[in-house]
Amino acid sequence: MEVAVEIVGGKPVLVFSRRLDDEAAGRFNRELGLWVERLLTKGITDLAIEFSGVSYVTSAILRSLLSMAKRVRARGGTLCILNPSPEIQETFGIIGFREIFESYGGKCISSLPPVPLAERAPTDTAQLDIIVGNRVFACADGDTLGTEGSLGPELFSDLPGVAARPVRFQNAGGHWVALVPPDPGSIVRIDSQVVAPGQEAILKGDHVLQIGEVRVRIHVTLPEGTSREGEPINVQVQSVFSQTAEWIDKTLKE
Repeated sequence: MEVAVEIVGGKPVLVFSRRLDDEAAGRFNRELGLWVERLLTKGITDLAIEFSGVSYVTSAILRSLLSMAKRVRARGGTLCILNPSPEIQETFGIIGFREIFESYGGKCISSLPPVPLAERAPTDTAQLDIIVGNRVFACADGDTLGTEGSLGPELFSDLPGVAARPVRFQNAGGHWVALVPPDPGSIVRIDSQVVAPGQEAILKGDHVLQIGEVRVRIHVTLPEGTSREGEPINVQVQSVFSQTAEWIDKTLKE
């Protein structure tokens, strides 16, 4: 089981993925319980969890969902399951779970608004867009993400594991760099790899950035004539010919 937080429609959503089996049931209950209590305490009553990446659920998970839907309804709210995967929709259909869940005050929504695409015409330098839910932020050199960052700080307010400014973005011309300060206050991951405090990660193409438990998407539009790896194609070609010429010259001398 994997769990993270994403922003959908300007609201935080708890996103589960992979198998929710008996082994994961204990952690699932803890994560969901903490999430529900955190939002209800803040006065947020429309709560959502996403199952688009879930491939299997056990009966223990289904019982937990019913119990939590009932608990949320008792406090004037609604627990919603967003976009269940085809496998989960089949399971729900076989046992009639959707109807049972709704009788406990919950809702199931099988379609979500499409994720916006960050499409820009290439320029002389790389361009970086941060995609947070249905919003796209054009990043400028030195911009930061976090509860006090320069890009959409209100979206990260009170979300789990997000510090003030745990990551800064720097334009390196042909690509971008994500810099993590020496004392970030958050665990920062890019494409599931932890970026240690004081270190940086090169950004080229599409990436998933996770700060604490919150996930956002990154898209880099590379300069015109640049490959996906960020090196100009003409330089790559020249390099290949150069290496070949050096090898031929060395072989003839031997």
